[in-house]
Amino acid sequence: MFIKVKVFPKSKKTSVIQKSNNSFEIRIKSKPERGEANKEVMRALAVFFNIRLNQIRLIKGKKQRNKIFELPSIPNQIERAVDVLKRGGIIAYPTDTVYGVGCNIFDEKAIKRIFRLKKRNFDKPLSVAVCDFKMLEQLVVITEKDKKIIKRLLPGPTTVILPKKPIVSDLITNGTDYIGIRIPKDIIALEIIKKSGFPIISTSANISGQEPVNSAEKVDLKVDFVVKGKCKYKKPSTIIDFKNKKIIRQGAGKINIWK
Repeated sequence: MFIKVKVFPKSKKTSVIQKSNNSFEIRIKSKPERGEANKEVMRALAVFFNIRLNQIRLIKGKKQRNKIFELPSIPNQIERAVDVLKRGGIIAYPTDTVYGVGCNIFDEKAIKRIFRLKKRNFDKPLSVAVCDFKMLEQLVVITEKDKKIIKRLLPGPTTVILPKKPIVSDLITNGTDYIGIRIPKDIIALEIIKKSGFPIISTSANISGQEPVNSAEKVDLKVDFVVKGKCKYKKPSTIIDFKNKKIIRQGAGKINIWK
C-alpha cells in the first residue's frame, strides 16, 4: 500500500500521527541532511506498523517534506481498531480532548469489561461517541431548538446530556433515561466509528479517579489495541445538561450557550 507522509524535521521528539487512512504527519529529531531524516522517518514507520525496515520503500519526495512510501499490504491502525471492536474487543483511542476507551455500545459483555478495566463502579454512567448527527439521533430524543444549539458545539470538545432512546442499554446510563453523548472533532476517532458502523463507548483511558491521559504511551489499561494519535486540547470535555440547561463540568468546550 502507498501512504503520504508530511515530515517535520528538527522536532523535540519523534512521533507519528495518522490524519486519515493513508495520510500521516511524522515529527523527527533529525535534520534534513545526508539522508538522516528519511532514515528516521522509515524507522518511525517500521515501529508504528510493526514491520521490518526493509519492507518500507521511499517512492517520492526524497529531498522534500511531502513524501510517498510503499508499505506491505497490512491493516492500518484504523482498520485494526475496527476489527477489534467488531470482534467484541476494547480499544484506547485519541479524541480531541483526552484518550478514550471504547467498545461497541450494543455489546454488554464488552461494556462490563470496561468497567472492570477502569475499576469503575457500575453505578457511574458512561458516555457515548458517535460520528455524525444521523447516528446521534438514533440514540437520543432531541428537540429542534436543542439541535440548533448542539450543532454549534459538535463536533467538538463537548458532551451533551439528552434523553436516551430504548435502544441504549441501561448498563451505560445506570438505569436513568439520559445519556451523555458527543461527536469528537478528531479524524481518527470519527473514522473508527464510521467504519465500525456503530457508536462506541467514550470514557477516559485511565483507572477511575486518576488523571486522564493524552497520549498512547501513557495508556496503562489492558485493552486489546491502542490507537496512536494526538489529543488537541489535552483536557476533558465540557458536559452540558440540556434537560436542566446547566453546565455539569467545565472542560475544553464552550460555556454560556444559552446567553
